[in-house]
Amino acid sequence: MNKKYIAIVVSVVVVLIGGFCFFKFKSSSLDKLMKEANAYKSYQLVCNMEMLENDELKSYQVTSTYGKIDDKDYYKVELYDKSLNQAQVIVRNDDGVFVLTPSLNQAFQFKSEWPNNSPKPYIYQSLLSFLKDHKPEKVKDGYVVNGDMTYENDERVKTQEVKFDKELKPVYVTVYDQDGTEVIKLTVTSFKANEDIKKDAFVQDNIMKETKNQYTTTSALPLYPVALMGSTLENEKVSKIDNTTNHILKFTGDKSFTIIESASTTNDKVNVQTINSDMIDLIDGVAFHDDNQMTYVSSGVVCSLYSNDLTKEEMIAVLSSMQSSQVK
Repeated sequence: MNKKYIAIVVSVVVVLIGGFCFFKFKSSSLDKLMKEANAYKSYQLVCNMEMLENDELKSYQVTSTYGKIDDKDYYKVELYDKSLNQAQVIVRNDDGVFVLTPSLNQAFQFKSEWPNNSPKPYIYQSLLSFLKDHKPEKVKDGYVVNGDMTYENDERVKTQEVKFDKELKPVYVTVYDQDGTEVIKLTVTSFKANEDIKKDAFVQDNIMKETKNQYTTTSALPLYPVALMGSTLENEKVSKIDNTTNHILKFTGDKSFTIIESASTTNDKVNVQTINSDMIDLIDGVAFHDDNQMTYVSSGVVCSLYSNDLTKEEMIAVLSSMQSSQVK
């Protein structure tokens, strides 16, 4: 009887020790992978990203490039809008943060902490931070992590799911609203780490030369907002000054506003505009705000909104809802 009791005790102890060792091993394996991933000197992440905006599905190809050179972090994100055949490039280098519009030969320079000021689904460091802050589930071919998430300037975002493969390469990112509806879906098509990336790849002039020939045709303007804030389109007109064509849309109602959309016809010299106001970081573009004016830069189009009635959040909602056809 005593021998049987001892055998049972020994069996239980063996199971407990085995389980402890298994979980410790699994935890240490993931810790090792995370340590290696956080030490990457460079990476390039290519993905397809779909965003739901006012019942319209926007589709992008995103190329995110990172390099740690001379102990400094350099970033470049190219957002290619498939429907408009236009690209926006955001780069962080020694001179600051630049938003480049190749088709317009135009650049905006900001003082900003981008991309570290808020999470982004196409920045690998953001995904690693999400993994660190939440409990991952080990699956057959990698890791899946779910948890609460907040994106600056997008109140819809409530939760996020990220999948990594066994080597901790990102597989997909899905972002949900409070109803569990997908608002952002990102599928990674390529991820390469520790490639040889030179500092020249992050110089704004070099980027502009490389990309402007790919996007020589400007977007078909005007674009129209879907979020109207109770207003209606009163009139629209076109004004041409020098090489710039302006489309002016005037909306009236309880909250009136005017939108001016600009497109340069010919401009060989890069126009660099220094922005002193804060950079408003959106997933598919950027904006900047000054009193009753907000300018939105996305997919090769520069839109400026003027209003004494709209709040900053409402201005963001209107401008981020711009699309190529008017909603009747």
